[in-house]
Amino acid sequence: MKKHLIVVLFVSLFFGCGCTKNKTQPSSGFSPEETTQSTISPSKQGVDYIIPQAIKSYYNGIDFSKSNTSLQGDLGQLTVRKHTHRLTYNDLWEVLKATDLTPAANEVYLLYGEKGVLKGKTAYARGKNQNGGRQNQWNREHVYARSLGTPKLEQSSTGANEDAHHIRPADVQWNAQRGNKKFAQGVGSAGDVKNGWYPGDEWKGDVARMMLYMYLRYPTQCLPSNVAIGEKNKTDRNMIDLLLQWNAEDPVSTIEIQRNEYLSKPEIQGNRNPFIDNPYLATQIWGGPEAENRW
Repeated sequence: MKKHLIVVLFVSLFFGCGCTKNKTQPSSGFSPEETTQSTISPSKQGVDYIIPQAIKSYYNGIDFSKSNTSLQGDLGQLTVRKHTHRLTYNDLWEVLKATDLTPAANEVYLLYGEKGVLKGKTAYARGKNQNGGRQNQWNREHVYARSLGTPKLEQSSTGANEDAHHIRPADVQWNAQRGNKKFAQGVGSAGDVKNGWYPGDEWKGDVARMMLYMYLRYPTQCLPSNVAIGEKNKTDRNMIDLLLQWNAEDPVSTIEIQRNEYLSKPEIQGNRNPFIDNPYLATQIWGGPEAENRW
């Protein structure tokens, strides 16, 4: 009888220890043979990062076991250091025709557009050469509204105004309706909501990760609290929890990956959006809902 009790107690302790397997990872386009393991993040026990071989060298020198603020600072410095080529505002027309190109290769995706809509201001895509400032054309949408920067993006020499990581093709009329409204909670398609603008279920994750990038790259000029409405983060009062929520709710899309790869080319910009590479980095830095761990 005593032996049976000892066995039962041992089994209970083993299975009740809280041990978990590594978080399952969505497909990232890399095979298991092309990965290498980094350090375990102490902020979330049991989660380890296996960085794809294709981008391993980019993150050399980053200690992912650091605390939230230290990791934020290191990734910010890396993002600045790797931004080796500054685009001009005029360069963006041709860059966007590559970053946001659809598989058909004759159209670009339109931010805030609706799937299945072929015409009008809520169209999902439009001919890549239909760019300009007129009706039924697409223009360059500063997802981080220029006037909300401190200072305004177009009034500084930091490069934020021309940073393609936050500039997307958008319908001229739909873009004008958004204007410089702050991002706010909503549901369904993009459009006006109380006190602000909802980017749509299709795009909210894209928007969140662009805003996180801008804060990392331009930490004093592009504050999330200036561009989004919601509860302020407990550990970082400049961060808005709504963006962390969107980052977790809307996984990384193929178009985001395509943009990140193209913009990381040295002759284009050279740097990457780390929150597209791995949305879980935002969870590690700022907490909030658990985002997908792509590593």
